[in-house]
Amino acid sequence: MNNGREDLADPSRADLEKASPPGDLEDRIHSLDADVGSGVIPTTFRVLIESIKDYAIFMLDPRGYVATWNAGAARIKGYASHEIIGRHFSTFYPPEVAAQGVCEMELEVAARDGRFEDEGWRLRKDGSHFWANVVITALRDETGALVGFAKVTRDLTERRKAEHDRLELARMQEASRLKDQFLATISHEIRTPLNAIFGWASLLKTAADDPATVEKAADTIVRNAEAQITIVDDMLDMSRIVTGKLRIEVSQVDFAQIVGDALEVVRPAAEAREISLESEGLDRPFALVGDAVRLQQIAWNFLSNAVKFSNRGGTVRVQLSRRDSAAELRVEDNGRGIARDFLPYVFEPFHQAEHGPARRVGGIGLGLAIVKHIVELHGGSVSATSDGPGQGAAFTASFPIRAVAPTQIGAARGQPAAAGPARSETGSRLEGVRVLAVDDDPDAREILQALFRTRGAVIRLAGSASEAREALSSFEPDIIISDIGMPGEDGYQLMQSVRALPKDKGGALPAIALTAYAYQEDRRRALAAGFNYHLAKPVNHEDLLRAVDNLIKVTGVRRPPM
Repeated sequence: MNNGREDLADPSRADLEKASPPGDLEDRIHSLDADVGSGVIPTTFRVLIESIKDYAIFMLDPRGYVATWNAGAARIKGYASHEIIGRHFSTFYPPEVAAQGVCEMELEVAARDGRFEDEGWRLRKDGSHFWANVVITALRDETGALVGFAKVTRDLTERRKAEHDRLELARMQEASRLKDQFLATISHEIRTPLNAIFGWASLLKTAADDPATVEKAADTIVRNAEAQITIVDDMLDMSRIVTGKLRIEVSQVDFAQIVGDALEVVRPAAEAREISLESEGLDRPFALVGDAVRLQQIAWNFLSNAVKFSNRGGTVRVQLSRRDSAAELRVEDNGRGIARDFLPYVFEPFHQAEHGPARRVGGIGLGLAIVKHIVELHGGSVSATSDGPGQGAAFTASFPIRAVAPTQIGAARGQPAAAGPARSETGSRLEGVRVLAVDDDPDAREILQALFRTRGAVIRLAGSASEAREALSSFEPDIIISDIGMPGEDGYQLMQSVRALPKDKGGALPAIALTAYAYQEDRRRALAAGFNYHLAKPVNHEDLLRAVDNLIKVTGVRRPPM
């Protein structure tokens, strides 16, 4: 039974080293009296242990070699007694676990404290794993000398599986609850602006001769359409995050200007509710490497939330500072605050402190989750603090500062922070400019026709790629505005065929992709196909007109005098 044992490393410490040699365990066990500390373990007790099948009960000598084996051990671990007695109990552990000295540590703890208990994966003879509860008890004789260990193992694989299934079911139920809550919120947030749009559009039919009503209707329709655009953009961003497709395009930017631009966007809403806006650190260039559009999205989200959750007459403070090697954006308000139990979930998608018909503030619960992901894509981190309801809240985004050239940032100050068409300084009159608009949707074509005619342009409409190619020679446009998603031949294919034409046949015409395909991948694909700009639907009309104006200037299309 002792053959080969001396070749294996002795894992024990001083107490184990003073114990009996490996072969003495059976003799020493017989010297123990189960009741009073002297005598012999009753034969009936030993027979009982050996016959138990639900527990693996066996003895180890002081160095961890198996000395006895019961029926339960054979059933659970798969070894017959003659196959395992004399082998080290590390046989039952995955090799990578045994290599870490876990077995030796367990015996040391049991020898020191009298008992060791743990749960973990163990190995059967056939190589399969099972989840085990293990108890190791030190055995000592009447003199206190260590004579070995008793080890009891229970197979808890089924219980663990049941617990895992229970937790998975609870997770699925919670996910289903959040999904139902999210869908109910989405339905409410979409129907509310749709109701305003539909209602005011209907009123326009009967109140066209009342200028005040027409103006109010137009303002309301635009405002609610913008609210829907925000919802759609958030859902698209979350879809990109879930699928791992959200990307950032980094460049050297002035973070102070970006935050300042976001501050000006929320200023009208703040002034309408008499909320004071305070800023610190925005009066000088702040060099940072990041995605200008996404950084502005972060600042706008923090600021708009602070305004939204502030009470009338409150204060919102934005601070941009450098802390060690990080840029820190902090937005603080003295408004409604956040309950302590909700703080851990404030950046989680679909979580909202308020939900259901009694909600006081709108939104779909995605903005801060998107912000967290964008910040992490920049290598940064986000946090939120609040002393509780009514105590205000502070949101912080921290970004690593990389090496940049501040002089270049300073020289660029005053330019738009977000990527896109530069603003025209001469207005958006397009007298005589010949525009070819390509879109398979009749309503979209009519909107473009009305828009460009009011600015003095000459416009030709095409409902397909083939119609657009025919117009290139008969209409001779100065610029092309084309949809992407069209039946038969899409906008990418149309533009590739245009770019294949000679320059005098329209091959070099400036072109804008105006499309509902709004992902960054769609933008890259549009530019690769030959478009000069990519604008997402629904588009701000002034942005579209400026893009046309800028492209015509850059490409040198001669325009008739105004």
